[in-house]
Amino acid sequence: MPFSTNHLEHVEEIKFERCIYIQDECLERLCKIENLQKSLQRLKIISCGNVTDRGIISLYHLKNLSYLFLSDLPGIEEKEQTLQVLQKALPACEVQADLQ
Repeated sequence: MPFSTNHLEHVEEIKFERCIYIQDECLERLCKIENLQKSLQRLKIISCGNVTDRGIISLYHLKNLSYLFLSDLPGIEEKEQTLQVLQKALPACEVQADLQ
C-alpha cells in the first residue's frame, strides 16, 4: 500500500526527540512534501545523533515554519554557519538552538 501525504495538510507541529533513525535523507524527503511545506509551523529536533548540517539546512523548504528548536545534535559541525543559512532562508522563523 503506497504512503499518501494528502493527510499531512493538517500537521502543524512535529517533534523528533531521541530518534536514532532520523537522518539527513529523512529530513530532506520530509521537507519536500508539499502539504507539509504549507502546514508545518513548529518543529523540534532534539538528540537525534544522525542529523547533520545537511539535514538542518534542508529545512529551508518549510516556508511556513514559525518556530524551530534544535538541541543536542552532535552531527552538526558548522553550527553558526548552518544557523545563519537557515535564518536567512526563513526570516520569519524564530530559531532557538542549544548546539554546544
